[in-house]
Amino acid sequence: MDYDLPAGICLRPIAPEHTSALKILNSVIFPVKYHDRVYQDALACGDVSQLAFEGDTLIGGIICRLEALPSGTAQLYIISMGVLAPYRGQGIGSKLVEASLAACQSDPVIKQAVLHVHTANTDAVSFYERLGFKLRETVAGYYKRLDPPDAAVLVKQLQVENAVGQ
Repeated sequence: MDYDLPAGICLRPIAPEHTSALKILNSVIFPVKYHDRVYQDALACGDVSQLAFEGDTLIGGIICRLEALPSGTAQLYIISMGVLAPYRGQGIGSKLVEASLAACQSDPVIKQAVLHVHTANTDAVSFYERLGFKLRETVAGYYKRLDPPDAAVLVKQLQVENAVGQ
């Protein structure tokens, strides 16, 4: 599924001057409050976190961090991705995810993208599945303040490792 962004909408990497607006956006979209460390991690990881603007107004964003794995590789962890309700269904969320994943393509160490989704949020699970993410597992009791408290762990492989002998 390939969407063009609607007229007047543009994506930009996260920058320090966007942090306050991003906190407000997330408080409107999500039932959880993210700690300041989340925003600091996103800023430290560069272009993997992207924001959508209509003019100068923030209307959506994907916040990510990079995590080292024991194998010596890394993964992109999607902390949150959301678009304000009036802008949904226009491909903006898909473009945010695509931009974040594209930022990882030049780094062969980043092998996969991973995220947790509230199991009750079936629209979000379906959205990520349409983008090629696969259900890895369900984690019981992951969320402390949501009912049900369970999370679906979704994964998308970004870099294919060469098998020995190929």
